[in-house]
Amino acid sequence: MEKEQLKFLLINLLALAVLQPGAVAFANFDAPYGFLKDLSTWLQAYIGAVPLVLIYTFWNREKLGKKIIGGYLIFAALLMSFSYYISKLVVADINHRFSFEDFLILCPISMVLALMLFIPSLTYIHKLYYPYDLPLIIAGILVVLAMFLVYTKLRES
Repeated sequence: MEKEQLKFLLINLLALAVLQPGAVAFANFDAPYGFLKDLSTWLQAYIGAVPLVLIYTFWNREKLGKKIIGGYLIFAALLMSFSYYISKLVVADINHRFSFEDFLILCPISMVLALMLFIPSLTYIHKLYYPYDLPLIIAGILVVLAMFLVYTKLRES
């Protein structure tokens, strides 16, 4: 991979890693609602960050290439569809009229709240996750490991 592609990957992994603790704290603010609520909030927060990543992508479009940009757009669209589906499952009991527009409004709000809760959630990380959040913990660890590997590869090049 080229240096600019590694930076792009690192930015995406960093967004996932930084948004997870705050998103889980936000999802469990009132009460534990279950794994799908925590997952959907994390994905919503990441989708809220996608426009920022797209700005970076289009800023460096010559260095990244059309394949990377096209692949990322397809990935973002599939992730947005998956996240909307999960969010609709979670919210169906509360609001049966939850729409895609509502989802698009909630994504940047979730991102901002996840960023605001990042530092406080790290101080209470031992109380943050419930037992059903084990897949999220594993995913978070894998994201941080991948971030470390990409960063070391980026430093070598």
